[in-house]
Amino acid sequence: MGFKTNGSSHKNGIKNEVRVAKKLEKLGQKLFPNLSDDFEVILKGGTQNKADAVIKDANETEIPISIKNKKSLKKGSYDHINSSRAFTECPSLQGVKQRIKQIDTDRSIDAVRENVTTVLNEAMRGLSSEEISSILNDHVNAKNKGMVVVISDRENKTDYKFNFDDMPLKHSIEHHTPKLQWGRGKTSAKVVFEDSKGNTVDHNLRIRAVLNNGVGALMGDSEANTTSSPVIKIQQDRVDKVIDGLKAINKVQTF
Repeated sequence: MGFKTNGSSHKNGIKNEVRVAKKLEKLGQKLFPNLSDDFEVILKGGTQNKADAVIKDANETEIPISIKNKKSLKKGSYDHINSSRAFTECPSLQGVKQRIKQIDTDRSIDAVRENVTTVLNEAMRGLSSEEISSILNDHVNAKNKGMVVVISDRENKTDYKFNFDDMPLKHSIEHHTPKLQWGRGKTSAKVVFEDSKGNTVDHNLRIRAVLNNGVGALMGDSEANTTSSPVIKIQQDRVDKVIDGLKAINKVQTF
């Protein structure tokens, strides 16, 4: 049994990912009873890896782990996905990248930001329920299939482990009709679902369209990045309610 790192993680979460990996190394067989004595926990890191870590067993078992670091379960959100592919796959979003490139970046940053917001808002408001469903099925359910999620609650010094496939959200994505509820935000909307009886199902899900490297990079004012492209984020709000719901169906462990 061993522990090693492979690649790099995001700066804000790397210490927590290392801490969780060490706990998984110590408690692996308790949390995953089918593991043999010869397993290792490998930190993946990097934007190309959906899993932050993977448990590899001698019997060729591989368990992908997504690690979310939360100061408090009641505050903030975490990303299910952060992807640019939706802008090429969804008809309502096609052309957005080109419109962003055509924005006059010689104007003030406030003017450029307003133009970017207008382009993203118009595109999002054109999304059909079918397109939203495709985004959620292709980029949330499919990419998280078989994923074990670990939520670290720093406030209570507790780690919560559950299978993404056990989330009620997965069922709604597969079987219910998604709809957007708009608030004050222009590039962000709540995603709710309508079941076959017309009832609204709320998983505290949010869709957001942003530039991956911000407006500064689009204007050429960033030393770190020379380009900035639109991405779709699917965010999980009210993480405490996610945990409470999984506790109610006995689908979460603490460690």
